[in-house]
Amino acid sequence: MSLPGWYPDPAGIPNRFRYWDGRGWSSDTTDDPAGAPAGAGGQGGSTGVGGAGTPPADKSRRRFGPVILALVALVVLVLVGVFVVRGLFDNRPIVDPGPLPSSTVSGWDDSSPTTPPETPTPTPTPSVSKPTPTPTPTEERPLQPCPEGDPRARQDHPADDRIHGGGLSFPKISGWKGLATPSAYSWAYDVAGQQKQLEPEWIASATVGALFTGAGFDEPRRSADLVMQCVITAGFYTDTAERTDLWSKAIMVDGRPGWSIRAEVRIDSPDVRADGDTVDVVIVDTGSPESLAMFVGAVSLGDDDLLATMNATIENLKAE
Repeated sequence: MSLPGWYPDPAGIPNRFRYWDGRGWSSDTTDDPAGAPAGAGGQGGSTGVGGAGTPPADKSRRRFGPVILALVALVVLVLVGVFVVRGLFDNRPIVDPGPLPSSTVSGWDDSSPTTPPETPTPTPTPSVSKPTPTPTPTEERPLQPCPEGDPRARQDHPADDRIHGGGLSFPKISGWKGLATPSAYSWAYDVAGQQKQLEPEWIASATVGALFTGAGFDEPRRSADLVMQCVITAGFYTDTAERTDLWSKAIMVDGRPGWSIRAEVRIDSPDVRADGDTVDVVIVDTGSPESLAMFVGAVSLGDDDLLATMNATIENLKAE
């Protein structure tokens, strides 16, 4: 066995030959000892000794070798593809998109640009101890709709010989009754007053109440003009012919600043003998940041006694 060649497999397997390379048993086996062993092709076809040539390659290796090579190549391609793909995505530079653009349109109307809201100028709280300066004359404002109030919303007031409402009071007028329709002063609050029946469709009246500053009654002069408009247009005078102001001036009521308007309101009605009324509107700043005090009086035109009563009532107004 010192010479290379095929010999019966020392493991004793029938018809199985194993190659002896001259130093030890090879791993090559075959059932055809006439061929050459794998890797012996460089020695020629035959050794010339014992008729043993280069053994043929193992059939199982010939059968599975290409398959294994194909699998290895496939694995290599997959790994290369993975690394290439990771390289494409992981190595890309991260770009900072920057801040998001702010909205340039209104949230309510997408067709118009948004503009910063104007900061409202707060209305200063009227001073209690110092009267407001006398306002300068201005042009007469056009008629405005009267705000909605709650004339029957009453505050707590003393039970005495005065009529109280809205931060003002006046002495009860002898021979006059309680105000029958306080709800007619629909723009005011805390309304109370007295009235005197003069004709079936005509009365004299004196009324006090409060005006809410948030409803547009923000200062005495403008509020006096607005209340005069409300009195004329609220249904008291259904046949109004004209309004003529006798005065519009600043006054002091019980040490508080205010504004007074007296006007002649003339009517033309077949149901009323009177020609109309002398109407007084007095607005007083009592120092409340939420309200102004209101007085409204009306007596028949040309009735001097009733006008004297109205003058005395206004002179005895008190701020509360």
